[in-house]
Amino acid sequence: MTDDNKQNEYLYKTSTYLRGGLAEVQKHVNALYRIEELEGYIGVKDSPIEYIQASLAPLVGQVNDFMDYAETVTGRMELTDLQDVDIYAILDGVMTIADQLVESKSGITLEDDFAENLPTIEADPIRFSQILLNLIHNAVKFTDKGTITIRVSREPNNVLFEVRDTGIGIAEEDQELVFEPFETILADKSDPRLGFGIGLKIIEYIVDLHDGETWFESKAGIGSSFFFTIPV
Repeated sequence: MTDDNKQNEYLYKTSTYLRGGLAEVQKHVNALYRIEELEGYIGVKDSPIEYIQASLAPLVGQVNDFMDYAETVTGRMELTDLQDVDIYAILDGVMTIADQLVESKSGITLEDDFAENLPTIEADPIRFSQILLNLIHNAVKFTDKGTITIRVSREPNNVLFEVRDTGIGIAEEDQELVFEPFETILADKSDPRLGFGIGLKIIEYIVDLHDGETWFESKAGIGSSFFFTIPV
């Protein structure tokens, strides 16, 4: 086994352990909400219960991302629920969450442009939704004002999805880093938007599992468009 393979296996085992531990903690925190004596703390901002719950949420998200990434580099990630998917049904759920993300940040509007009579596609609905939601989340994170547009159109052999924003954009010299894991285009390492740089790599892998392609267009200070296709 090569050193890279050993590191990837270690990452997978560590992510599995952390996710299991956090799930156990989350179960016990949820149980606190059912204790009558603690009702006075429920829904109260900065109460111990709500503080723990709020602190757990980003940790769970980060560990899940590491788990997904570990599954990609070890070849464990699979599409476990391939089925004929109604694109409009998925988009309905995705846009509901997108509305909530945009509402949490003033100065942004959300637009959609969905072609009529889109065909069904063979996809894993959970993983397919994950692609769109991750791209939308990134768009919201890096856009302070303007518009985020989700566009879906039909091509001869594919359905084309686009998430466009009017955010900070990506400088040309940084564009080769976009799909590289653990890289960031942010110069300020204390920037609260700074993540681990694995989200887009996971998206690219999931799209590839669907036999699709992923790419982007961007200009610094103007915005970015991320595209992916799913075959018909």
